[in-house]
Amino acid sequence: MLIDTNGKIVFKGHPANRSDLEADFDTLLKGEEITGKGTESEAKPEAKEEGAAAGKEMDGSACLESIT
Repeated sequence: MLIDTNGKIVFKGHPANRSDLEADFDTLLKGEEITGKGTESEAKPEAKEEGAAAGKEMDGSACLESIT
């Protein structure tokens, strides 16, 4: 993980996925954002429903059939 100067996680992933970690550190220390795979600049998936209602639309038997 990489964390910016505000304590926000800005990258999650393997360091090998970053082309230049040293440049990323310099960018973050300047208070700027990094971009690319694993960062928040990537398109975010739609927010998932949380709590008891999450997954109610799933059909358990259909899921089992798909993996057998």
